[in-house]
Amino acid sequence: MTSKSIKVMQETTVWSDGGANHTYVFKDKPTGRSAKAIAYIPAGSKTVQRFKKPIDLDLKGRTFVELTV
Repeated sequence: MTSKSIKVMQETTVWSDGGANHTYVFKDKPTGRSAKAIAYIPAGSKTVQRFKKPIDLDLKGRTFVELTV
């Protein structure tokens, strides 16, 4: 895996219950209904939290913008 394939994306979903939007790190740019997240930055934090194993993130109804790192 090269750094060029890693995508950092900020969630921009408007939640009906006021849920928080986090920043996610994906192996590749998300396509389709799910994507493998390898880490995330919780809303209001600057600390990256790595997952022990990549997790499948359901993208249905969620929106994201790609960040430049």
